Amino acid sequence: MSDAREKILQAARAAFSERGFDGVSVEEIAHRAGVKKALIYYYFSSKETLFEEVWNNALEELEKHIFKEIEGENYYIKKIKRFLKAYVDFVTSRKILSRVIEREKPAVLNAANSGETWSRLRDRYNVFVERVAKLIEEGKENELIHPDIDPKAAAKLIAEAMSDSTSDPPIAESLQLLILRGLIKES
Repeated sequence: MSDAREKILQAARAAFSERGFDGVSVEEIAHRAGVKKALIYYYFSSKETLFEEVWNNALEELEKHIFKEIEGENYYIKKIKRFLKAYVDFVTSRKILSRVIEREKPAVLNAANSGETWSRLRDRYNVFVERVAKLIEEGKENELIHPDIDPKAAAKLIAEAMSDSTSDPPIAESLQLLILRGLIKES
């Protein structure tokens, strides 16, 4: 990847995390990146296309961070604990990417935002939620998760709960415990 393209992406991440898609202009991103506006359009056909790459990269980083942490873990209770801890770690250590997701999630999920790009953004977010739902389903199959818990609803709740508010360590620990206790079936 070229240095200029990477500078543009870094500037866009920061700008979108601070003011959101609607609050940022291509001119501002160019200024932050130290490039001409035309160079942004050389790499990205529109502001939406640029945002799509930032959004997809943020979700890929999140998935890499949290799912890598549970690879090879066979004991489900440890797996779900590590998953939640890794999620909080991502939110607290990768603040810019986390803020992009949290700030723009309502706009991405809003059905009023139509068009191919917004549809792809929604689809990409739903892929992430599905991966979390599969983790919950695994616990149900092993009879470790309450049988009446809907995996997709639990996944959406986890994705909503893990936000910038978890940057406060005591709140993050309480949130992890609350989610864990709500999911795990007592033996």
